[in-house]
Amino acid sequence: MKSRSIALVAFAAASLAAIPAVAQTVVTGLQAELSAAPVHATGHCPVVITFHGKVRVEGRYSPPGSVAEIGYQFTSSDGATSQNKYIETHGPGVYDITETWTLGGAQLTHFAGWEKFKAWPTSNTQNKTGTKWSNEAHFTMTCRP
Repeated sequence: MKSRSIALVAFAAASLAAIPAVAQTVVTGLQAELSAAPVHATGHCPVVITFHGKVRVEGRYSPPGSVAEIGYQFTSSDGATSQNKYIETHGPGVYDITETWTLGGAQLTHFAGWEKFKAWPTSNTQNKTGTKWSNEAHFTMTCRP
């Protein structure tokens, strides 16, 4: 009976060794930066400010070509926040995001403000970095109705 138990344990161990380990994508670094264009907007109301963001992702994508989802959300100087948005990354690198802000009218012809965003790895990846905030991208606006 003892030899059967040993053989069964040996067979089970060999079977488990044949199962590949579960690979997981690990995000080890995030950087976020943002700029506004134009920085000084003038013209007829309303004006549109476009924010160009870059999310730099570092990490290990396993298996190669797997996807790590990165969430991001914009916050502006007037207290508004955007809905959460997501990008799929397929490896370490820099990923572009954009946001626009349309403002100005008869009651608002001058304004100075900023936007920033936060970025974070979502639950489909192992997060070794946490949430990262971009810089504030400042702008001014002067328009005529």
